[in-house]
Amino acid sequence: MDIVGIVVSVVAAIASVIALIFTVRNSKGYILKRIDQKEKIIRNIDFKLVQLYGLNRGQGGIITPLDARKSKLKKEIEELKRKL
Repeated sequence: MDIVGIVVSVVAAIASVIALIFTVRNSKGYILKRIDQKEKIIRNIDFKLVQLYGLNRGQGGIITPLDARKSKLKKEIEELKRKL
């Protein structure tokens, strides 16, 4: 019976840690921090694109992997904003 009690307490401890992680990850502050990090990455991508192609790139210009990453990050930001 002692082994059963130990196993149950270990499972309960693991479940509580997992619940704590999900609670922190879904908190408003953590979501805002993730949005800020993604917006910083987008600003860095914009800076790299300006360095590579200049300001006169235009809207119909060259589509690069950086553009694809930027659009993916924007979608992720919109998804995070819906969680708020």
